[in-house]
Amino acid sequence: MPVTRPSPIRAEAQRRLAFAQDVQRLMGGLDGVEVRPMFGGHGIFRHGLMFALTLGERLYFKTDELTVAAFEQLGLKPFHYTDRHGRQGSLRYHEAPAEVFEDDAVMLRWATQAWEVALRAQAGHSGKARKGAPPVKAASPPRSVPSRKSGKPGPASLTDLPNLGPASAAMLAEAGIRSEQALRRLGAVRAFVRTRAVCPRASLNLLWALEGALSGRPWQEVAAHDRAALLMAVEDAMRAGVSDAE
Repeated sequence: MPVTRPSPIRAEAQRRLAFAQDVQRLMGGLDGVEVRPMFGGHGIFRHGLMFALTLGERLYFKTDELTVAAFEQLGLKPFHYTDRHGRQGSLRYHEAPAEVFEDDAVMLRWATQAWEVALRAQAGHSGKARKGAPPVKAASPPRSVPSRKSGKPGPASLTDLPNLGPASAAMLAEAGIRSEQALRRLGAVRAFVRTRAVCPRASLNLLWALEGALSGRPWQEVAAHDRAALLMAVEDAMRAGVSDAE
């Protein structure tokens, strides 16, 4: 009987996932860290905000003008990418120092710094950042609201989220996404890909709106600051065929 050999593509995807999960484990000092597949690698999120990413077996931390010098002094390179049209670009992420994989305390220090960068970016995008201001609160976890029929707590309505009105909620419902809990379980990229598969009229504005709804930002700011990363994530998700994934 012939032996079925694992697909090289599937094996590589499993290696990428295993590396991302190792990073998640090493970040055990931070609660609420999640791994989500995107642009051929994985995004590292905490409370809806992405603060690191993995590609292959490389880890990159989010940086800004307050932290980038520490990476440059160690000769750590920024994250560069090439899209399917051959255009090159970069994101404000720099490769992590090797020491983070050898010492949990070192990983916690660098990961916490990157998380604080994500918080500053969220505050700056919302126009609330100011000198001496306290850190902005992370996006709230899924909440429950009383069910109209039973009066018991149930999943929050999609239209309770920022950026999402009745038209967006209707398109999401066509894809079987009818609550905030369902949306958060999928994430913005997978929810968009699934919705567009059954509702071709869904535009990229829905993608920006979904990401903003989950991270507590206006869709215009998502489009301005996260466009490249989200588009790459959509391309990767479509290649992987996740539109029907749970």
